[in-house]
Amino acid sequence: MADKAGTQVIQLDFSLMVCGPKFGRRYIEDLFNDFRDGRRLLELLECLTGQKLAKEKGSTRVHALNNVNKALQILQRINVDLVNIGSSDIVDGNHKLTLGLIWNIILHWQVKDVMKNIMAGLQQTNSEKILLSWVRQSTRNYPQVNVINFTSSWSDGLAFNALLHSHRPDLFDWNAVASQRSPVQRLDHAFNVARQHLGIEKLLDPEDVATACPDKKSILMYVTSLFQVLPQQVTMEAIREVEMLPRHSKVTREEHIQVHQQHFSQEFSETVEEKTFITTTTRMGSEMDLENYQTALEEVLTWLLSAEDALQAQGDISNDVEVVKEQFHTHEGFMMELTAHQGRVGNVLQVGSQLLSMGKLSDDEENEIQEQMNLLNSRWESLRVASMEKQSNLHKVLMDLQNQQLAQLADWLTKTEERTKTIDSEPLGPDLDDLKRQVEEHKAFQEDLEQEQVKVNSLTHMVVVVDENSGDKATAALEEQLQHFGRRWAAICRWTEDRWVLLQDILRKWQHFAEEQCLFDAWLTEKEDAVSKIHTTGFKDQNEMLINLRKITMLKGDLEMKRQMMGKLKSLSQDLLVAVKNKAVAQKLESRLENFAQRWDNLVQKVESSSNQISQAVTTTQTSLTQTTVMETVTMVTTREQILVKHAKEELPPPPPHKKRQLLVDSEIRKRFDSDTTELHSWMTRSEAVLQSPEFAVYRKEGNLSDLRERVNAIQREKPEKYRKLQDASRSAEALVEQMVNEGLNADNIRQASEQLKSRWIEFCQLLSERLAWLEYQNNIIDFYSQLQQLEQTAITAENWLKTQPAPATDPATVKAQLEKCKDEIIRMSTLQPQIERLKAQSQVLKEKEQGPVFLDADLAAFTSHFKQILADMNAREKQLQTIFDSLPPERYRETMTTILVWIQQSETKLSMPQVAVAEYEIMEQRLKELKALQSSLQEQQKGLNYLSTTVEDMSRKAPAEVSQKYRSEIEVILGRWKKLSAQLVEHCQKLEERMTKLQRFQALVNDIQTIQPSLNSVNEVGKKIKSEAEPEFASRIETELKELNVQWEHICQQAYAKKAALKGGLDKTVSLRKDLSEMHEWITQAEEEYLERDFEYKTPDELQKAVEELKRAKEEAMQKEVKVKLITESVNNFIAKAPPAAHEALKKELDVLITSYQRLCSRLNGKCKTLEEVWACWHELLSYLDAENKWLNEIELKLKATENIQGGAEEISESLDSLERLMRHPEDNRNQIRELAQTLTDGGILDELINEKLEKFNTRWEELQQEAVRRQKTLEQSIQSAQETDKTLRLIQESLSAIDKQLTAYIADRVDAAQVPQEAQKIQSELTSHEISLEEMKKRNQGKDAAKRVLSQIDVAQKKLQDVSMKFRLFQKPANFEERLQECKRILDEVKLQVPKLEKKSVEQEVVQSRLDHCMKLYKSLSEVKSEVETVIKTGRQIVQKQQTENPKELDERLTALKLQYNELGAKVTEKKQELEKCLKLSRKLRKEINAMTEWLAATDAELTKRSAVHGMPSNLDSEIAWGKATRKEIEKRQVHLKSISDLGENLKTVLKGDERLVEDKLSLLNSNWIAVTSRAEEWFNLLLEYQKHMEAFDQNVANVTTWIYRAEILLDESDKQKPQQKEESLKRLKAELNDMHPKVDSVRAQAVDLMTNHGDHCKKIIEPKLSELNQRFATLSQRIKSGKPFIPSKELEQFDFDIQKLLEPLEVEIQQGVNLKEEDFNKDMSEDDESTVKELLQRGETLQKRVTDERKREEIKIKQQLLQSKHNALKDLRSQRRKKALEISHQWYQYKRQADDLMTWLDDIEKKLASLPDNKDEQKLKEIDGELEKKKEDLNAVHRQAERLSKDGAAKAVEPTLIQLSKRWQDFESKFAQFRRLNYAQIQTVREDTTFVMTETMTGETTHVPSTYLAEILRLLQALSEVEERLNSPVLQAKDCEDLFKQEECLKSIRDSLGRLLGQIDIIHNKKILALQNTTPKEAASIQEKLTQLDFQWEKVNKIYRDRQA
Repeated sequence: MADKAGTQVIQLDFSLMVCGPKFGRRYIEDLFNDFRDGRRLLELLECLTGQKLAKEKGSTRVHALNNVNKALQILQRINVDLVNIGSSDIVDGNHKLTLGLIWNIILHWQVKDVMKNIMAGLQQTNSEKILLSWVRQSTRNYPQVNVINFTSSWSDGLAFNALLHSHRPDLFDWNAVASQRSPVQRLDHAFNVARQHLGIEKLLDPEDVATACPDKKSILMYVTSLFQVLPQQVTMEAIREVEMLPRHSKVTREEHIQVHQQHFSQEFSETVEEKTFITTTTRMGSEMDLENYQTALEEVLTWLLSAEDALQAQGDISNDVEVVKEQFHTHEGFMMELTAHQGRVGNVLQVGSQLLSMGKLSDDEENEIQEQMNLLNSRWESLRVASMEKQSNLHKVLMDLQNQQLAQLADWLTKTEERTKTIDSEPLGPDLDDLKRQVEEHKAFQEDLEQEQVKVNSLTHMVVVVDENSGDKATAALEEQLQHFGRRWAAICRWTEDRWVLLQDILRKWQHFAEEQCLFDAWLTEKEDAVSKIHTTGFKDQNEMLINLRKITMLKGDLEMKRQMMGKLKSLSQDLLVAVKNKAVAQKLESRLENFAQRWDNLVQKVESSSNQISQAVTTTQTSLTQTTVMETVTMVTTREQILVKHAKEELPPPPPHKKRQLLVDSEIRKRFDSDTTELHSWMTRSEAVLQSPEFAVYRKEGNLSDLRERVNAIQREKPEKYRKLQDASRSAEALVEQMVNEGLNADNIRQASEQLKSRWIEFCQLLSERLAWLEYQNNIIDFYSQLQQLEQTAITAENWLKTQPAPATDPATVKAQLEKCKDEIIRMSTLQPQIERLKAQSQVLKEKEQGPVFLDADLAAFTSHFKQILADMNAREKQLQTIFDSLPPERYRETMTTILVWIQQSETKLSMPQVAVAEYEIMEQRLKELKALQSSLQEQQKGLNYLSTTVEDMSRKAPAEVSQKYRSEIEVILGRWKKLSAQLVEHCQKLEERMTKLQRFQALVNDIQTIQPSLNSVNEVGKKIKSEAEPEFASRIETELKELNVQWEHICQQAYAKKAALKGGLDKTVSLRKDLSEMHEWITQAEEEYLERDFEYKTPDELQKAVEELKRAKEEAMQKEVKVKLITESVNNFIAKAPPAAHEALKKELDVLITSYQRLCSRLNGKCKTLEEVWACWHELLSYLDAENKWLNEIELKLKATENIQGGAEEISESLDSLERLMRHPEDNRNQIRELAQTLTDGGILDELINEKLEKFNTRWEELQQEAVRRQKTLEQSIQSAQETDKTLRLIQESLSAIDKQLTAYIADRVDAAQVPQEAQKIQSELTSHEISLEEMKKRNQGKDAAKRVLSQIDVAQKKLQDVSMKFRLFQKPANFEERLQECKRILDEVKLQVPKLEKKSVEQEVVQSRLDHCMKLYKSLSEVKSEVETVIKTGRQIVQKQQTENPKELDERLTALKLQYNELGAKVTEKKQELEKCLKLSRKLRKEINAMTEWLAATDAELTKRSAVHGMPSNLDSEIAWGKATRKEIEKRQVHLKSISDLGENLKTVLKGDERLVEDKLSLLNSNWIAVTSRAEEWFNLLLEYQKHMEAFDQNVANVTTWIYRAEILLDESDKQKPQQKEESLKRLKAELNDMHPKVDSVRAQAVDLMTNHGDHCKKIIEPKLSELNQRFATLSQRIKSGKPFIPSKELEQFDFDIQKLLEPLEVEIQQGVNLKEEDFNKDMSEDDESTVKELLQRGETLQKRVTDERKREEIKIKQQLLQSKHNALKDLRSQRRKKALEISHQWYQYKRQADDLMTWLDDIEKKLASLPDNKDEQKLKEIDGELEKKKEDLNAVHRQAERLSKDGAAKAVEPTLIQLSKRWQDFESKFAQFRRLNYAQIQTVREDTTFVMTETMTGETTHVPSTYLAEILRLLQALSEVEERLNSPVLQAKDCEDLFKQEECLKSIRDSLGRLLGQIDIIHNKKILALQNTTPKEAASIQEKLTQLDFQWEKVNKIYRDRQA
């Protein structure tokens, strides 16, 4: 897949070749072979880098390697990733690495270039992550698609289709694609859509992608191509989402990678590189020559270079664990590659060694190979060592970092668990603030937990490195540790979640209770104040009495409403106490509720009492009047009460969580509700004014709706906030309704108000959604008409072009140009067809809306019809042009025609010259040749003429009549000229031949005369001679004849010469005339060529004007030549008159030709000059028409500018519209004339480009202004309508303001304020706000534009009226209870002021300071509670002052200022006292805490000193005592700093107390005295210990000195035994002298020891007494030996003898314990007496020692040990003899058992290899074969077990045990491996359950062995299985109560019952085999087996008992 995709990308993205054919380079056909020589690769880099790169000229492998190396160096220099890619890999055609190189090149130049800008914008470097973010962001709305990688996520094809559909939904239907079943179909669909519509070639094959894991790089390449052409929008949220995706790491906690430090993986032994090298080495093996060796060496060295670079490129080891993991995996792959290439290096070295050993090389070659091998070996070893060291370092760093993470996690878990225990121990509360603090602390705890979650997630991807030293145990331990951490982490998470739920529930309940309590408290306070202000006696008049009666009645109504509140508070408190479970909280709540109950009862009594007193006063007054007044009052009060209840219910907002509520009284709640309701209604009114604008009444085809859309969007943006206010109002209404229902009151009014508000909100939301839909629909209409207008404009342009097209030409080139232009226009029009179809679909969608505009269909149908008509006309013209073009003659016809015409013209010109006149014979002969040549040329041109005739005949049958007639006339003219020319040629030839004959005759006659003259002279001479000799008569006759002859001859000669002279004169005259004729002919020809035959192109007016002037000059020149023509005519005529007819006939014809040519030239010049003058006049006429039309267009443009921003009244706009319409009524004549003149000129090719340009510019401007004028007309019409609506709106506003003014005037006169009629006030405010907005919008629309003064003046008048009405409304809004609230605030502040001096008393006692601080906090709380009221009063008062709603604003302002100052002053004082008391409390607490801590430490230290010093003597552990003393001294030094801090703390507290310093000084002085006492006592004890230590060290030193001398003396004595007697005596003498000197020292040591033991207690005696005793004993022994002089046996020698004999006895005892039980050694070797010599040697040593030892007791011990050794050795020899005999008896059975076991082991090796060699998709047939073999071999295994059992019975249990254990383990291991490959229809296999229930196979159970160790192992396995069953019985599932999950419990018990059933059979088998197993055991093994069996029985009974309990 990657091969195909890479090749296609190279072919496509690099122009299908390496930089294209223009460079002369070949296409890439084979990606792997074409890059092998490096040339294609360098050419590719030349194109990519723009640099010229030199290439090797040769074609050998070395040249290819150099080319590739140069390319790789360039790629490395520009930072292209080339890991593990070498030059030899590319040259060898390595597919994998070649693809890798191509991919890296594509990634660098294509992928990263495409994503360069977006990567820089997002500050990201990972292109793959950005690409994945873009894909996920694009496919977010497709639930079937979840792209998490670039492999498996794309296999089903949905991702590709979703990506295309998200950006181009118009290309296909998503549901249709998603419903396709085949992934290949979906993939093929996506690739085809991308190719057809996005131009992306089909780089991938669907079959290659529709796999489990497609190639990642190919997918990346294709998605990058999509990214390049689709919108490239990537957000940071999408990138963060990708970063949070779970990483599919190669190493997880469940799949640990075991990296063995000294073994390389063999997984890559079959790579392409290895296969390549195998081929190379095979070739080397067969062809052992130097060249192959050098090739292989070069490849290996190249790879070594790349490997060294790769190792160096890995960089240093990071300190970040995640980076180290990545480095670990990278280096692991490197090590695998290193292992794969290890064989290559070895093969090269082996080949080099073979070459050296063959001896066929020269010395230089051998030296070179040796150096190469040394270099290769050293570099390989260096690379291997470096990589191993790097791997070891990575292992160490990675494990250290991960262990650090684990240690940090363990510490965090420990601290967190302690923290949770501390939190659990703290009670909740006892106040709401404390509870909130606890909630905030828990939030902080949760944040800490979330931060730690990142570290825990990192540990889930932990890499476990296992080396040979630790193995599986380390993995198991780490796994267990991780599981332990996981359980602890889960427990903390559960605790956090449970506590959060508990805290939230308690907080919600507590806040609810606190809010209800505060509200009730405030209500009680208000009513108590109201009762206290009511007068019950001493009324001044009747009105005062009625007012108080009204107040009493209102209070009764309020009491009735609040009657149920006490019960509600009790219920809330009960719920809170159940959740909190805190006695302190319960006591506080009960006291508060009791206080409320007492206040309630007192208030009820006061109200009843006041009511009775006022009633009595009423009865004494006028009864009737009172009754009437009272009834009215009661009615009014009742009504007002209902209104107030309604407002109270509506205004009560729900308590927001986590926020402190302010104390509000009912009036404030009602006002807030009124404010919210008023605001909502006002906002909806203002919004409805916008949404009900007349602009929504009609749909438009064009226009700008941005202003209207912005206003509607602003409403939409405000909607969520208003909806929250609506919810608040709804909740308040629900609360009030609930309260009134609980109190038994009617809540219909509140429900009705709430329902009305909700109903209006729903209607408003519906209206808003309708308007938004309308705007969207209108935008669609405008967009529709915008597209339609563009299409219409295109169609009109095409239509105008079609109208301006000339008639079809007859010239093929012109017809071809016209045809191509027509085809282009048709193609351009055809491309509009999809847009038209989309418009139709869009129109269909728009028509689906109800009440849509009716003009859509009509406009679209009209355009469609127009478009079709234009397209049909174009097709018709194309067909016409195509028909004409097909019928026109081919190019050969035109060429042939031109050739023939040129030839005819040349021939006619030649024939027009005098060709047949008489001249010199040679000239006439030359002329005849020329005429003959013309005749031959005529015959040659006959073929062309025939072709022309045939072509014209064929064309006349196909072409139109007028075209065929034209060509027929043309060919007829040519034929006529041809025939005439042919006839002239024949005639001229005949005449010239005749005249040449005559001239020849004449020349002959002249020649005859010249020839006859000599003969005549001779005749005359002869006649004279004869005459002289003849007779006279005859002589006379002869003379007469001679005379006649001579006269006749002279006459003939004269005639001939006269004729010759005449001919010569005529010839000269003819030549002169012909010269003149020729000159005129040349001039005529030149004039025709210059002025008539030349093709003139008139592209500019200057060229046209110049052509007209030239023709005029030519015309004048032709007129001047007329005189010359006349002179020539006269001369020719005179010559003709004189010359004979034969001489002047040709001249006359030539003259006629000249006259005809001249006349034709003049006629043509006159005609062409006239034509050009007419064209020039036509051009000027066209310009004049264009100027006239442009002036009209300028007027339109000016008029459009003048009417652009006209915003006056309807009349002004109407006048502008009329003027524009009048101007637009312009006739079309001039435009038609312009079109005709332009057509005329362009048809003749005159100024066609200029005219077309001017015409196109004119038409474009005309059309633009026409369209603009039409739009302006529509705009003016809309403006007129808008102006009329403005007038209407202003009139309605004026009327509404007048009505509101009257209403407000009446209210103010009746002293009614807004609070009394809130709904009416709300309505008025809504209307005023709506009017204000409307006026502002109208003014904004009309201001800044040349608006009419009348409209602005009307708006100003309306705004002035609005201001007046608003002022009255503000007076109407003035609150009524402001004065009472102001006085209440003043009263509270005065009370606080009286309590402030009580805070001045000072104390240092914590309780006193706390009580004063509590009192201060009460004052602080009072100020905090009244703060909002003070701010509200001040704010309201300032508004009243500002709005002038009071009689004396200045006085009120001063009172407010005084209130503000008093509050600030009290706040500052209370805050200052609060801070001072808090500081004092903090310091006193800290001082008490520190003093207590110090006192406790002093007391503890003093007690410890007392305890340690109370011991008799010195302590037993002196070092620990001294260490404690040192620690105490260090602690005293630390505590000294603590003491100093306590003193500083006391000084700070003195500063706070200011005068009461005495209290602090008393405490500090007491602490200092205690400090001095304890520290001095500790110092004395420590000094005593140091002194005792010094004495003990001195004693030890003295003992050491004496002991040293004793050692030295013993050595000297031992040496003296070997010396000569004289030397021995001298040594003894010296030792005796030293002994005498040593006696005083020993005595001193003894005295010192006695002193220490006497003065320092028993412990000292225990230490010193053994040392002294040993010293005395050794000193006495040494003294005796020195004095006696006898030899001494060293104790070491005796100890060595004891050790050696005991060492030999132990194995003898073990072998004796074995008894006659055989071991495997008994069968495998001859049991020789190996230890016989050792026993004899020890016995001899014992005899020698007995002789040397002087002590009798020691000699006896040596003898006893000798006897024991001898007896044991004799017994062992007997046992060995018995075992040898027994082994011989059963040797046949033993070897049979051994052979069967070895066969099974061999079979197991083979079958394991067979199982391992199976492919990934396991062959079911082979599995069945293996299963069958396994079943057969089970019989062999059972036979081995039976044989082992028989051998065990015969006493060979120890021999069969090792082999049997190994065989059983191998069998079980294989079965466990093979179990995962079995199927259900195979033999049943017991597997390990998920809950780790241990199940043994029945086969193995039935064959329980009698080998003791195996038997014991089976018992242990059964114990383990029973333990696991017990653990399952004690699991939480079976411990659950209240039948939480009976089904799960039942399933679990059923599973346990099955396990117990299986275990029962196994336990029975164990018991049955007990006797046989115990027969072959040692006593120790028997005891162990018996113990385990007892434990097994006990565990079995225990498990069954638990099972029965759980089942019951």
